[in-house]
Amino acid sequence: MADKHPYLDKFLTEGGPSLTDREYLTLLLSYCGKLSPEAAADDLLRVYGSFAAAADADPKLLANTIDSVDAAVLFRLISRLSAIYVTEENGVLRLKSSKDAKLYFSGSFTGITSERMIIAAADRTFRITSTHTIYSDSPLEVKALSRDIADFVITSKADRIFIAHNHPIGNASPSAGDIMSTDKIIAALSKLGTALIDHIIIGKNGAYSMRDQKDCKSLNSQPSYGYK
Repeated sequence: MADKHPYLDKFLTEGGPSLTDREYLTLLLSYCGKLSPEAAADDLLRVYGSFAAAADADPKLLANTIDSVDAAVLFRLISRLSAIYVTEENGVLRLKSSKDAKLYFSGSFTGITSERMIIAAADRTFRITSTHTIYSDSPLEVKALSRDIADFVITSKADRIFIAHNHPIGNASPSAGDIMSTDKIIAALSKLGTALIDHIIIGKNGAYSMRDQKDCKSLNSQPSYGYK
């Protein structure tokens, strides 16, 4: 078994933190058919630089890098299942407070190393009913962003919305651009009779609630419906 699955014994006896990124990749890729796991692990580290970045890579590009669709699917599952696990482990069922929202969206961005924005629709008990990723890798123009959010609101029939985005290489504090785009998103939502409850930012140093910190006057003028 040790020959078939390199580093398995080390993983089982010493635990996850004992493995390097290359050892993790090699162990994982040993389950993907006819690949040479060591060579494939080296290719992934050369192209993406780390285990986390490879897990967050576009599946088609990943499959081309190591010539394996199975591995690309497995890596995508790791990222998404990690997010689900963190969210459920935190026990967040309803986003009744900024603490709940920060925990929830921290889980949603687990393993994500590129910039993304997530919009979430909530019902009147603050239970999340649907989510959608608005952009990935590079932000859209605010006008296009507002249009995509409006499309989601209409489809989900939501009257309460959360948005969250990440700062993959920075702290969680909002930039002037973050505040400006929040103002414009609120203006677009108001035409649909929908309230923005909070804008959460996930950074390297933790999570940030723009409603909590009162960075955006138009956000704090939105009804909270008991959200704290």
